[in-house]
Amino acid sequence: MGSDSILAGIGATVLAVTLLVCGFAACCLPVTTASLAGAVSTGADSPYTHEQLVELAQETRAFTVDAHSSMEEARESLAADVVAAAREASAEGAPKYSQWTQKAKQVLGDGEGESSAAAADAGEAGEMAGADGTALETMDALAKVSDRYALDADAVSHLEDCNGLITGLSSYLGMIGVAALIIALVLGFRKQFAALAFMLRMGPALLLAVLVVLGLWGLVDFNGLFAAFHSLFFVEGTWTFNYDSLLISMYPIDFWMGMGAVWVGSAIGVGLLCFAAGCLFAWKAQVQHRELEEAAAAEAARSKKRRKKGRR
Repeated sequence: MGSDSILAGIGATVLAVTLLVCGFAACCLPVTTASLAGAVSTGADSPYTHEQLVELAQETRAFTVDAHSSMEEARESLAADVVAAAREASAEGAPKYSQWTQKAKQVLGDGEGESSAAAADAGEAGEMAGADGTALETMDALAKVSDRYALDADAVSHLEDCNGLITGLSSYLGMIGVAALIIALVLGFRKQFAALAFMLRMGPALLLAVLVVLGLWGLVDFNGLFAAFHSLFFVEGTWTFNYDSLLISMYPIDFWMGMGAVWVGSAIGVGLLCFAAGCLFAWKAQVQHRELEEAAAAEAARSKKRRKKGRR
């Protein structure tokens, strides 16, 4: 097996990984979160309206995916968005006003009737601590009333873990894409069109094989696939939350099924482009082979003619 064949095999594997990365990148786009949240975050069982959940889902995506110069500032910014939405949703006359308890309104500083002092006498001083504190303290106090109202410490911690994973791997994943491009360019400059065609067609084929296995698993047991995927990167118990929590209201199971569809669809879409390019280079390889055969035949004919002249 020649060096170009080995390089093409490595390139096909690297390309398959690159295609998966392309699909993941599509999932991280703001428009993807906005579209999916807008379609599935109904807000039917949430103290927030549909529009608020969609907006909070986008703010939470930015916290989870984007790189931050200061995670402390990022946490405070996310908390400020949640608290602002909570105050709007719990305001008298708001569509979801009736779903906000007196205790939650007191944490936000909007409670009526029982005063803060009375609440403290009743043993609620810890939950009231956020009313005049930072946005993060207020969100934490609100989440202690119920995680339906705010992101609790476990949810924020999980989102931070996701951010660390995504931002930490992004440079390495980018290097994989660069490696695939370099291999393709090397084969192209060498005019090893057959090897390049193999790489560009086998990469998507490997991707498709993986996606078929995962797709069948997802159809049979999506929750099991979801759990197995998370267990690869997160400690067990750190990524499960109450079904009616704010985090799950923003990102219900249908949201993640949609993300899976976007991931697969984007990866396959880019893979089809690569496969089409591979077919083009396969045709060029055939043309190249035919030209070499014709050149070899012409050279053999000239050699034969020269030998005949020599014998005369």
